[in-house]
Amino acid sequence: MSSTPPAAERPSADPAPGQSGAHRRRRPTAAGVSSILLYALVFAAALIPVPYLLQMPGPVVNTLEPYEGQELIAISGTETYEAQGQLDMLTVAVAGGPGRSVYASNALQSLVKGAETVVPTEAFYPLETTREQVADRNTADMTSSQDEATAAALTELGISFDTVVGVSEVAEGAAAEGILEPGDLLLSVDGAPVEGSAEGMAAVREAVVSAEGPLILTVDRAGETAEVEVEPDSSGGEPAIGVVMGLAYSFPFEVDFTVEGIGGPSAGTIFALTIIDKLTEGNLTGGEPIAGTGAIDAAGAVAPIGGARQKVVAAAASGAEFFLSPAGNCAEVMEAPGAERMTVVRIDDLHQARTAVEDIAAGETGALPSCEPSPA
Repeated sequence: MSSTPPAAERPSADPAPGQSGAHRRRRPTAAGVSSILLYALVFAAALIPVPYLLQMPGPVVNTLEPYEGQELIAISGTETYEAQGQLDMLTVAVAGGPGRSVYASNALQSLVKGAETVVPTEAFYPLETTREQVADRNTADMTSSQDEATAAALTELGISFDTVVGVSEVAEGAAAEGILEPGDLLLSVDGAPVEGSAEGMAAVREAVVSAEGPLILTVDRAGETAEVEVEPDSSGGEPAIGVVMGLAYSFPFEVDFTVEGIGGPSAGTIFALTIIDKLTEGNLTGGEPIAGTGAIDAAGAVAPIGGARQKVVAAAASGAEFFLSPAGNCAEVMEAPGAERMTVVRIDDLHQARTAVEDIAAGETGALPSCEPSPA
């Protein structure tokens, strides 16, 4: 059964004054059109690629535990000791850069979060840099960091090793391409020994420039000695073989790193502490949760790094109670979210870092060198 609604509830059939019987269509106002255009422009702008990099907290890796099923640092050819505890290597994840786009909306979100940093791409990479070049540079920096960390650790422990001249890079299309490889150690040129020093590198360059034919190079490649022949190319003017040389090290035993997918030099200090832990009895950390960062050279000097803010955030989130900070990063570290939840220890060199970790393990934390908060 249907019923008829009361008159008060029925829609009126009579038009309102000034209207015809049909509904009039509203015309959009100027303000309404402007609002729509504004929203459209804001939406479009959010999707515009911008020339910035976003630095974000990356994965935290305990160097005293297996990494992807393998020892992160494996030492063979000498006596080692089992190392246990938490000694965290910190990383920074990067969005954007050569070959990858960052949008305005991403940059805005990063600024709001506070744990991320937005920096111009050109601050890190020239405009013509490719993604492959970035990957190659990160790999080269990581390899150099490993060598420097090993040298620093052995220096700290009083273990002797040799300094040699090594091949850092081989230019594409160069005379040495396919003959020399990054990581090769140059032992002699045409029978003349190569000294492991800046003077030794200069002697190799002079031999290349003055060569009247092919050069016979004796190299150490992964522990195997071989002779190779390279003829300098004079097409660019001065004869060259197309390699970048640098000082490298010949250690009395093997130190192998498993760090696939991680690049850059900033893990050097943590690597060196891990090597020291494996070459000395007992647990260096005493089981205390310690994280840290810092590039290092063979003499043990600790240098500041990029992305310190993100590393503090990652360390605090991982449960670290102590954070080893290069002195040059102290101001940034103390202002980073999470720093207030940890004891931040200033380190200038590897010996100071080792001593600080030993003091932490012993519970003697009252005299640890500290980073002071920035003045208000």
